[in-house]
Amino acid sequence: MEITRHFVRVGDREVHYRRAGSGPPFVLFHVSPQTSAFVMPQLLPLADSFTLIALDTPGYGDSDPLRNPAPVMADYADAVLETFDALGIKRAPVYGSHTGANVAVELARRAPGRISAVILDGLSLSTPEVAEDRTDHYAPRFTPTPDGAHLAWAWQHTRDQLIFWPWYEAHQANRLRADMKDANYLHNVVLYKMLAPSYWLGYRAAFGHDSRDALKQLTVDTFFVTVDADVHTSVERSLPDLPPNIHFVDTTEETQLEAIRTTLETVSGDGAMAPARPPPHRRALYRTYATISGGQRLVRRGGPDSGKPLVMLHGGMRTSALLAETAQKITPTRPVLVVDIAGNGDSDPITGAGLKDFAEDVLHVLDDCGVADFDLYGESIGATLAMEVARQSNGRAGKLILDRPELPDPDMGADLIANVAPPIEARWDGTHFLTAWHMLRDAALFWPWYRSTAEGMRDIEPEVGPVSLQARLLAWLKGRLTYGDYMRAAFNADPDSLLSSVTQPTLVIGLANDILELHARMAADGIESATLITHAFHRPPASEMAAFLGDTESNKRKAASAAHTGEKHR
Repeated sequence: MEITRHFVRVGDREVHYRRAGSGPPFVLFHVSPQTSAFVMPQLLPLADSFTLIALDTPGYGDSDPLRNPAPVMADYADAVLETFDALGIKRAPVYGSHTGANVAVELARRAPGRISAVILDGLSLSTPEVAEDRTDHYAPRFTPTPDGAHLAWAWQHTRDQLIFWPWYEAHQANRLRADMKDANYLHNVVLYKMLAPSYWLGYRAAFGHDSRDALKQLTVDTFFVTVDADVHTSVERSLPDLPPNIHFVDTTEETQLEAIRTTLETVSGDGAMAPARPPPHRRALYRTYATISGGQRLVRRGGPDSGKPLVMLHGGMRTSALLAETAQKITPTRPVLVVDIAGNGDSDPITGAGLKDFAEDVLHVLDDCGVADFDLYGESIGATLAMEVARQSNGRAGKLILDRPELPDPDMGADLIANVAPPIEARWDGTHFLTAWHMLRDAALFWPWYRSTAEGMRDIEPEVGPVSLQARLLAWLKGRLTYGDYMRAAFNADPDSLLSSVTQPTLVIGLANDILELHARMAADGIESATLITHAFHRPPASEMAAFLGDTESNKRKAASAAHTGEKHR
């Protein structure tokens, strides 16, 4: 059964969700600090009878956080109710696990007419004293450090959450009798814990939620399907004075799914539901997915409704998120689309692909987005991809901006292709996070990063501050196993063939004194219609780009003057 990803606009927030199946909706809420990616697979067999809708809780996964800096469970429940409205869900059963169970209970208490049944898999039932202790200790903050040590701490914290309950009371009496999760599972928990801007907020809302009182107020049929191994089971089953609509279902890990299916057969929802659709077009950047034959590709869009779009392609070890700031500067004057290249960020991968395949993939994305003619921007190896996209576009591509290009280097050949982009395999002790940290750090210091020689020193102000490095790391690690296909395809291309194929007006931007400035000069020399500029900053010069693109009357006059004097390089 196929799982698709979507965004829906709820007020001023974007809510991300996964969807599978057909039939009446069944809405799923995940554990903190995880995402809908964790809860959907285990319940996917139910998609043969239901439309499964797994929401990323506000502030987790790819859903925007709430504006309230200290939200309580009622705020999360109200946010979900607004999402129901946006999706056209009139009435549905809901499932919640741990923090998600608290969301489900509060939602049913506040809007019983919208919920046909509540299915709970582990509900936090803290007393006030325990809640205060959990709030103070359970979810520490991980501040990025120059040496990446915060990543090792986050890994140990995540492992200990699976060994002790609570994790910070590491005694035999607090041991959990459960298998340790595999390295890939742990990696994803740590990654999304670090990606959530304030991951502790969901925990605090759950610990502070008076779920005992909320259960007693429920009028909706509620079913506990918690297995015996769960830390909450004994407390749940010992609750006194529960109303008759609260039920306990005997189940094990092996029978839990069928128990949920059987429970759902006794309740009903409302099959009416709006089709998945992207947020409305607007000047500020928003996220959507292009759905093509090779899966889904994340696209950030913005700008006016009319005009020739600027399509922006990111470089290696990066994603569209890292071009958002530059893209936002373009949106006042023209439409912008920033694409997560296949296998990077939130875009599905393509396998065994060459540069031609990646270019065709981009063109399929633009077709799905309804884009005909366009201008192109590419950074580092994205510049190489931009040239190939232009070559294959059958005249659709107009102007090109090649920003700090990293061209294929025939002299380095197989050595570069073999070493520049190793997959980041999750390791049981989490040391792969530090490997990735130092790979990315060295990429800002040396070319190529894996040689780390004095000859290859990048003579520029390095971008190695821990906060900036953390943002780049987390974006990159979403595609940790497949990002290298894109880089190898770019470095395996024929630079002379690419450069000679460019007939469009082209702006080449070089970084002054950088060892890679030579690549920018090579690009400008190899393209007949190129103009070269160099500057001393990592961020592309927005005003120079606007002038080249001709986005204002004054810039049009400036570009015309440069063309009249026959200027090629400056």
